[in-house]
Amino acid sequence: MIPRIGVRGFGRKPATWPLAVLFACAAFAAEAADETPPPTPDEVGRSTFVVNQVDGQAGTAPSKQIAVNDDILFREDITTGSEAKTILQFRDGSTFEIGPDAVVRIDAFVFNPEESTSQKTLQVTRGVFRYVSGYAAGNQDTKIATPSGALAIRGSVASGIVEPDVPNFIYVGEGNATFTNPAGSSPLNPGEAIAVPSSSTAPMAAAAMPAPVAAQALGVIERRLPPRQALSTRPTESDDWLKRQGAADLVPAAQQQQRQAGAAVRAMPNAPARGSLAGELGLLTEGSRVGLFRANAGPRTPEQTAFIARAARENPNARAAMLRYAGEARVLHTENRAAGTRFVIRGVGHSGASPEVVRRVHAATIRANPAAAGEIRRETAHPPNRAEPPRQREARPERERPERQRPERDRSER
Repeated sequence: MIPRIGVRGFGRKPATWPLAVLFACAAFAAEAADETPPPTPDEVGRSTFVVNQVDGQAGTAPSKQIAVNDDILFREDITTGSEAKTILQFRDGSTFEIGPDAVVRIDAFVFNPEESTSQKTLQVTRGVFRYVSGYAAGNQDTKIATPSGALAIRGSVASGIVEPDVPNFIYVGEGNATFTNPAGSSPLNPGEAIAVPSSSTAPMAAAAMPAPVAAQALGVIERRLPPRQALSTRPTESDDWLKRQGAADLVPAAQQQQRQAGAAVRAMPNAPARGSLAGELGLLTEGSRVGLFRANAGPRTPEQTAFIARAARENPNARAAMLRYAGEARVLHTENRAAGTRFVIRGVGHSGASPEVVRRVHAATIRANPAAAGEIRRETAHPPNRAEPPRQREARPERERPERQRPERDRSER
């Protein structure tokens, strides 16, 4: 029988771990310590899926085309071409999928698993998107800002459409969220959606959103985002990259915040002047025309009632589609949370942190999400093979971004 030792702080009862697992973690951390690169908290994640023209611009540096496994930086502007799509994976294991003709900025990102802190703000000025949370932290705060307001989410799967000719559309498939703008706020529960015409329009109640309108919008989002299987077939991380990300994860949250607070603020890039989704979002456009998306508008007018009845007749399967979307979101959330937990634990293991720091990260992880214990055991029971030397990046000057390679087109997009 393998002896076990207690680790305090995992809950009311001390958790036990096999000595062999803890010794393996300690040995791996000690071996990696001498090779750990300096922490780089400005690197907030990487690209895991790229089709066609996706560009990134950080600060005043020239814009560069993004390829798979490129670093994504704090305050980087991500823009996509008319046939492009991409997936960003952040250091906390969460993912952000972006469709064509999009403009997105990572406005804030602070993550430290030892302190159980995960905070990020993403700004979307155009495009379709989907956010799926990853590692669960005790102090967790994620915001997605749009022209009509901001969505504050926790442990969620959230998607949306930001287009100049239609109301902003927001859907929460799993978890809870609140959409807020200067005119008011509206809570959203799993499976609910709203449309917001402008920042000066109080957000509607989610219960007032007709299922046919939401189902049509979600169909447009699904057609423009990367295939769902792309989330479960991410490219393998190099040892060097995991070390840098793990080291950045352990930089104190206060230090990360201070570093980002001094960053220069610049205007968002202009949205591409290409086409519009209005033609595919006829119900969203018509619903806005009849004033269906205004909060506290009183009883529905005859015109609104007629519109809802007609939409229901023309889309008899809308409610079934909404249930399907909610079920798929639950699966995405469960899978990404498990994958995100393993990803964070793997990075900390590669970082060269001391066994005590590793134990504290494990304890904080399980306090925030007791189900993470199984993912930690799974990740630490099979430490990486250290027989082969880690793949090294080409040397580059301090603070210089790596040259990006042109991504290959996805065959399905040719």
